[in-house]
Amino acid sequence: MIDLKGASSVPWWYRSGLAFFSLLMAGSLVLVLAVLLLPSHTFEGFGTVSNGLQFLASITGMVVCAALFIFWSRDLLLIYAGFAFGGWTLANTFWYAYTLIIGPTLMYPTVSEAGLLGFFLFLASGYTEVFPVSARSQPRSAGIALGLILLFSIPVYLILHLGLTLSTGVTLLFFLFSGYLLLVSLSCQVYENRFLFAGTCMFIVAHLLYAVRETAFPDLWPFRLVGPLIVLSFSLLEIGLLQRVREERA
Repeated sequence: MIDLKGASSVPWWYRSGLAFFSLLMAGSLVLVLAVLLLPSHTFEGFGTVSNGLQFLASITGMVVCAALFIFWSRDLLLIYAGFAFGGWTLANTFWYAYTLIIGPTLMYPTVSEAGLLGFFLFLASGYTEVFPVSARSQPRSAGIALGLILLFSIPVYLILHLGLTLSTGVTLLFFLFSGYLLLVSLSCQVYENRFLFAGTCMFIVAHLLYAVRETAFPDLWPFRLVGPLIVLSFSLLEIGLLQRVREERA
């Protein structure tokens, strides 16, 4: 839980950011429940609401990172995270603009996937820049290796059954970048900020589901969770960044 004891000493920007991203989290959880509990696993306007919340979360994340860096902190992680959110926002702006103005749905993969993949690299680079390497990473190496082997069995399965195509190749990239970000998060002390770590893991899960959905299962209802999970991951990441800046200034 977030400790707000002594609320009068909590900076206004922290309270405001926490409230905003908590509302986004609540919205994402409502969408998750709709997918899991509604008989049709969706409702009219679900896609519009989900896409809108994703765009709002990403662009707000970019603005908040910039504002925190300019006015309250010189934490380099804010620069990396700001570029990550900015790249993700530009990628989705391109996708939305194309589909809304021109009309036809773009076939996966598109140039927008470059912005999605860039998020992984910016976040991983920021973590290696600001977090020290964990002394406890070595004993976990066997478990991490086993987990990565199981993880990469999914794109290997897709390649074996669908062939090595542009779609399966880009999906493999999503798994490679996810594995890299996960390794960085576990080998560095990212887990000490539980919101950053939870947001990172949620971001990885959401985009792996996205890649698999676009490659092989576009109509399978559980993959409708992708959008809400992305909103949830962005909200957790931003709360983690806010908490990090607040602790730095305490």
